[in-house]
This record gives sequence, C-alpha cells and structure tokens, in this order.
Amino acid sequence: MTRVTRDFRDSLHKEVVPAVSADVRFASSRFPNYRIGANDQIFDAKDDPKVLSMKEVVARETAQLMDQQKRMSVRDLANKFEKGLAAAAKLSEEAKLKEATSLEKHVLLKKLRDALESLRGRVAGRNKDDVEEAIAMVSLLLVNLFLSAIIMNVYVLNIVGSC
Repeated sequence: MTRVTRDFRDSLHKEVVPAVSADVRFASSRFPNYRIGANDQIFDAKDDPKVLSMKEVVARETAQLMDQQKRMSVRDLANKFEKGLAAAAKLSEEAKLKEATSLEKHVLLKKLRDALESLRGRVAGRNKDDVEEAIAMVSLLLVNLFLSAIIMNVYVLNIVGSC
C-alpha cells in the first residue's frame, strides 16, 4: 500500500499550477476570437468578413425558428384537417346507413299506419278504440323518427362544417 504524505501533495500542486504575480496586466479581458483554417492556420475572426456579429447570428436564428414554427403549425393544421375529414367521412357513411335504415323505418311505419287505418273501418266497439290508440302511437313514432333524423343530420353538418 502506498502512502502519500502532505509534503508530496503540496509540491505536486505547486508544480502543476505556477503562481501568477499580481502586477500582470492582460491586453484583453476576454478570450481572443480565432478561427482555424486549412493546414491549421490561425485567422483572427475580426479580419474575416464571413464571421457575423452576435446580433446578426441571433436575428438569423430567430428568423429560422419562426419559419420552422410556421411550417410546424401548417403541418399540424394539415394533420388536423385530415383527421377531421376522415371523421366527417366516417360520420357521413354512418349517417347514410342510418338514413337508409331510417327510410325503411319510415316506410314500415307508414305502411303499418295505413294498415291500421284500413282496419279501423272494419272493427267496432272496444277493438276500434284499440286500433285508434295504435294509430296514434304509430303517428307519434313517425314524428319522433323524423325529428331524430333531422337532429342527426344537423349534428353531421355541424361536424363537417367545423372541419
């Protein structure tokens, strides 16, 4: 096992970091700007016309970020539009299927009402009251079916219109 003494550590520290006297004055308070060119040549950045000032760099990067943000927002809008269009198409297909079913229901209910009305003329007494009650119920069902179809179409139009 090796033991390090205090004296050895202090001497090592003194060799690594030599002391700088307090009366030393540097020409600049910041690190010089150099650019390394081909064949490891060092160029002063102030002499090079290709080097931009900090304000120019910040302005250029800000403009690039603004353009990138605009492109991203257009991309996001395109994605939202495509999703909305797909949802509207799906709702439209569902509405067409429900409308076809709804039309069948309307036709069936109208035929049922016509059959009950023709039956009303043939029956008498208590059966006639039952037939009239059935006709009233079928008429209410027709009205409710018609209203629900209108509400469904308005809902679909609102969704398609918002996309």
